[in-house]
Amino acid sequence: MRNTNTGVISKESSSMTKVYLLPPIVKLLLAVLLFFLICILGFSFFKGRAQSTLIALQQKRTQLENDVSAGARANGQMEYLSKNTDTAKLQYESMLKRFPSESQVGGLLANITKLGTKDGLKFISFKPKTAVDQKYYAEMPVDISLVGNFHQIARFLSGVANLPDSVVAVNKFTITRAENSDNLLSLEFTATVYYTLPTSMDFKV
Repeated sequence: MRNTNTGVISKESSSMTKVYLLPPIVKLLLAVLLFFLICILGFSFFKGRAQSTLIALQQKRTQLENDVSAGARANGQMEYLSKNTDTAKLQYESMLKRFPSESQVGGLLANITKLGTKDGLKFISFKPKTAVDQKYYAEMPVDISLVGNFHQIARFLSGVANLPDSVVAVNKFTITRAENSDNLLSLEFTATVYYTLPTSMDFKV
């Protein structure tokens, strides 16, 4: 019986010998073609992974936007209650009691930074702006920029929106990939801190 394995080995050896005997310029061209083929395959692979990651981030962003919009709805409800019946007055006053006083705002801002640093987030900037007085309460916007991984940022946003004895709305936020890092994200957003004014309990229908 003819040994087919020997025939296969002979063919492979013959092919390798032919490649080895090719002129240097031809071998160089083959090497360049092989290099570009590997680059194209690698680019296609990583592009597919990047697109999958981007889709996941967009879905999470939509989810977070839906979560934090609850604060905006609560604010609209408060405006409605401030203009209605005696029952609404009681509900409005009850809602205002959830707001910290002006003297407690400093501690609340410190709690926001502690919430992030405790979870390993790196703050790039933390800039409280001038408060805007409404009739019975004030709004203080705080521009925040930080860097962390996906799960750290999600926990931080949820924690800020649920800080005890406070009302903080998270809005105008963007999430992008951090520079020079494949695993970290950059988060920029405005946290609006609500607090009561001395006239808050003088509310009249």
